Amino acid sequence: VLELMKKCISSMPNYGNLGEIIRNVLFSDSSIHNTLFQIVCTTSHALEKLHVSRLFDPMDIEGLQLAIGSVLDILSVMLTKLSKDTSLNFPVFLQAVFSCTTKPVPVVTSVLSLISYFQDPAIQYGAVRFISMLFAIADCIQPFSYGITCFVPDNEIMDLRHSLSYILLEQSESNEDLFVATVNLFTSAAHYQPSFIVTIFAPEENTKDQLNVIDTKLQKKETSPIHVVSKRSSLIDALVHYIERADDLMKSNPRILLCVLNFMIALWQGAPQYTNLLESLRRHGKFWEHLANAISNIASSEISLLTSLKEKDAFNLAYTFHCQSSILGIMGYELFLQRKLFHAESTVKDAAEFKETEQDVTRTDKSKATNLHDLKGIWSSLFNDSILEKLIKSYISYGHNNDTYNSAKVATSLFSVHVMMKLAVCDSGSLSVSLLQKIHEILAKLSIHPAFSELLSQYSQRGYSEGKELKKLILSDLYYHLQGELEGRKIGIGPFKELSQYLIESNFLGTYQHQFSEEAFTKNMFTKNVYLFDLPHLREDLRLGVWDCSNWRTSKEVAEVMLRFLQDANSVMLLSSSKLSALKGLIAVLTVNHDSQGRATAGGRISDELIFTFMDSICQSFLSNMEILSAVLDASEDILNFLACEVELIFLLTRTVSKSLSLNVSLLVLKCASSGLRLLSSLKPSPSEANVIMKLLLTLLLSVLQSNSLNAHSGVATVENSGEDFSKVSNATLGLLPILCNCIATSDHCMLFLSVMDLILRSFLTPRTWLPVLQNHLELPVVMLKLHDRNSTSIPIIMKFFLTLARVRGGAEMLYCSGFLSSVRVLFAESGEDLANIASENLGGSCEKFVIPQDIWGLGLAVVTAMVKSLGDNSSGTAIVDSMIPYFFSEKARFIFYSLNAPDFPSDDRDKKRPRAQRTFISLATLKETEHTLMLMSELAKHWNSWIKAIGNVDGQLREKCIHLLAFISRGSQRLGDLSSRNAPLLCPPTLKEDFEICSKPSFVNSKNGWFALSPLGCVPKRKTSFSTIHCQATGSTDLIPKTCFSDTVALQVYRISFLLLKFLCLQTEGAAKRAEEVGFVDLAHFPELPMPEILHGLQDQAIAITAELCQANKQKLSPEIQDVCNLLMQILEMALHLELCVLQICRIRPVLGRVEDFSKEAKSLFSALEGHAFLKASRSSLKQMISCVYPGLLQAENFI
Repeated sequence: VLELMKKCISSMPNYGNLGEIIRNVLFSDSSIHNTLFQIVCTTSHALEKLHVSRLFDPMDIEGLQLAIGSVLDILSVMLTKLSKDTSLNFPVFLQAVFSCTTKPVPVVTSVLSLISYFQDPAIQYGAVRFISMLFAIADCIQPFSYGITCFVPDNEIMDLRHSLSYILLEQSESNEDLFVATVNLFTSAAHYQPSFIVTIFAPEENTKDQLNVIDTKLQKKETSPIHVVSKRSSLIDALVHYIERADDLMKSNPRILLCVLNFMIALWQGAPQYTNLLESLRRHGKFWEHLANAISNIASSEISLLTSLKEKDAFNLAYTFHCQSSILGIMGYELFLQRKLFHAESTVKDAAEFKETEQDVTRTDKSKATNLHDLKGIWSSLFNDSILEKLIKSYISYGHNNDTYNSAKVATSLFSVHVMMKLAVCDSGSLSVSLLQKIHEILAKLSIHPAFSELLSQYSQRGYSEGKELKKLILSDLYYHLQGELEGRKIGIGPFKELSQYLIESNFLGTYQHQFSEEAFTKNMFTKNVYLFDLPHLREDLRLGVWDCSNWRTSKEVAEVMLRFLQDANSVMLLSSSKLSALKGLIAVLTVNHDSQGRATAGGRISDELIFTFMDSICQSFLSNMEILSAVLDASEDILNFLACEVELIFLLTRTVSKSLSLNVSLLVLKCASSGLRLLSSLKPSPSEANVIMKLLLTLLLSVLQSNSLNAHSGVATVENSGEDFSKVSNATLGLLPILCNCIATSDHCMLFLSVMDLILRSFLTPRTWLPVLQNHLELPVVMLKLHDRNSTSIPIIMKFFLTLARVRGGAEMLYCSGFLSSVRVLFAESGEDLANIASENLGGSCEKFVIPQDIWGLGLAVVTAMVKSLGDNSSGTAIVDSMIPYFFSEKARFIFYSLNAPDFPSDDRDKKRPRAQRTFISLATLKETEHTLMLMSELAKHWNSWIKAIGNVDGQLREKCIHLLAFISRGSQRLGDLSSRNAPLLCPPTLKEDFEICSKPSFVNSKNGWFALSPLGCVPKRKTSFSTIHCQATGSTDLIPKTCFSDTVALQVYRISFLLLKFLCLQTEGAAKRAEEVGFVDLAHFPELPMPEILHGLQDQAIAITAELCQANKQKLSPEIQDVCNLLMQILEMALHLELCVLQICRIRPVLGRVEDFSKEAKSLFSALEGHAFLKASRSSLKQMISCVYPGLLQAENFI
């Protein structure tokens, strides 16, 4: 009866409605539950008493044991039918299982006790399986989520611990299934019932009294095979015993090793709860060395990958790769855990206020460093001994054998046609009803297939078989065609090809594919669902044993061939899955071993040459797999996952390169990206895995292209053929461009495509090259529509791409014709509320809430400015100017004025200084927005007639704002000695991720003058501001605040704004001069306002001091960045002198004598510093002409001419 119940439960999915009825009865009928529990609620102690009792016959005892084993199997199968989501739908069954009132003992208590019943290993195995499944179910059900150890009496804990220890030590060879189930029990408990692990693995207290109790129990249980050795061996020692044998087990019995490793991973995943257990493992001598040796030795050995593997060999090989995956996973978890602990302790150390605390932290750091020393040494040996190279080549050498899988499909089609031929003569043999039904359905569909109808017509016209039994004849011919296909002879194009293709795609054995349920695989964290052909089920439906006694004797070979090919397919899927798991493990540990900049955090760094070798091998494998993918009709999940891992590993390796990628590797990566994107974008419908690969390919492309772009523009490559190398990369990107354009409209990763395209256009191709490609392939209106996705963070990316287009005349025309101006108006209108919130604040208002709107506004201005500049005076350019001046300076005037607001200087009166909380912050994004606003104003002001006509009364207000902002910049350096981070003139801390990245880099200008000296005071991150203030007050010096790349960037942004302010005011004076020429006199009443000389003097002094300092400190050669700074400052100096000349002439005054003397000294030092710097030759000549106009005779007096 119990066996029948077990069969019914396992067959429920095949019974349809009847299966649902059986399911409801089994899970809801309490009488069934009571009957099962009456059998299974027998403790091991009670069973052992039966053996020594004379009242029970051995046959009865054996029958009871068989019944208990069957009930345990039934309960286990019933638990498998419950998932975490459906467990609450069967309260009757689960309440009965967890009931504490079940007589004579609770179910859980009795089953835990049966684990110690060594008289019948089948009962032990069933009990272990049941408890293992129960752990996961109990985790989801209240009130048992806190643990089920409450069902184990205290006096039974010790017995259970020793029983489990004995199983681990003695049963791995004699009863491997019991050993595996026991370790899987630990793994399940570690995931779902931590209290059980803590209790069972608690250190034994070897007191004399407890040892006597154990001895007494062991003497009473004479039938128990537990030896006294068990009381001396802890469970940890038993498990470590297998780690010490890892090298041998990897080759002889990897299944056992894998189970132990999976349990270790579960412990590391729950590290906070198992701290003591992990420390015990680490303290065992050479723990890490044993794990590393297992990987090193298996990587060095040759693994034969036969075309046809026996089932056991395939499993062992798969177990081997899963073991490697688990070992890598354990190392990855340990590296991650130690890095997090070190970071936490470093934070505590930084915040320590007392010397004693600092000393304690230091001691802890040393202790942790010692614990990690062995693992770091192992990593170094892995890199130095080229083990890593062998592992990578091993994992990528055998991804997915598509021929084997296709052959299995052909073999099943061959078998199905053979059965159809039998059914045509009404001979169904001994096949099961369900299998016959499937074949009848396929035969019916095949008979109405157009190709089958075409063959019927052809055979009838040709008089084959006198027009009789044509259906049998077609099936016979189809059978031999498929047989030839299986033997390597391809079927030619025609009706038989169509029929064979239909049979292969029908996959009538798909119902025999099941999720592989081997726990050693499913508990591996890097393994997804693996689906194999259920060959035992198929053999059961075929009933091959009966064929020898019937007319099907000659057909047995066809079935055996099919089973053999299906077994090969199972082997291939197992191996591909296991290698994929190992590859994921390697990626995980390499990721943890490197920080965000690709620097190794433990062990040695991999050499660039070795990395290039890895990347070359992986790229070649990727390309070959892409060829396989292109040859098949459907992309399997396995091969797509494998491709994704290969791309991820390539990307990871590119980040670890210390210098720059080699040309060959870069070209190979571009080839992979081109091939992958072209093929994956053509898959219809696109699988989710394909989208993952495309995203990874695009991210990889960005990384490789950025590396080549930086190297090309920073002068890293100085060899003679560097230009030729760069041209090869450029040609490769040109081939990518049409693919990227075509993918934008349909891809889910449109922003990544745009980012890659933007980088290619800006860094690798000239407009003359890329513009025709974009005009032919890019659907710009589709991209334009994405601007209206208000909630999307992609708008800045789109705007940056449009900015690149707008800087070229043809690109600007594309934008204009695609309706960019109307789109940007709608965009600004949709963002009006956010922009209004920004404009309602002061310049120093909180910028962090409105990062995206600021990007939208600033970049929108930049694109319009670039379009105006590129289109010039043609009709499109004039139309833009005429429409945009009223729009920006009338409808959006308050946003323009907001961008030009100047921050307030801190009060000079120390007693009346505003509290710290009232000081306001700005961001680098705000400064860039001001720059974009001024660029637009300057570009539109060049069109003087349109400007004067449309600007109206706003003109004067704009100049007033500009002069106030210029005065703020000019005054900054006048109080440098009295400033600290508390009263810094500009509080601009980093706010974005990019800001913090450059904030950690050192200064690239290293100037002690002007805003380069001022900006560090206000560019300290907010969390460090108070700390810096305290130190500044204590020391009275600002030198403690270091200059950074971020502070230099802020200072440079301030000077860019200065340049644009001066440029706009110069354009105003030029316009006034033109108007004076037209009317014949200077109308002073309408002459534009100009800055006071003192403002211009402050800017001149800053420009001279910084330029002289930089040129003097770098006499030999200036970096390109420093040259750009000097050029900018020289232009500021010249324009400031030009405006001063205008002020002197309009006001009819002369320079103050003291100013002439000061400027003479500064000019002398400047021209002295400029000697030897050829890049400033033109600026120097122009500057001398301007100085001679402002200060006549100064140059001759100082012998500068």
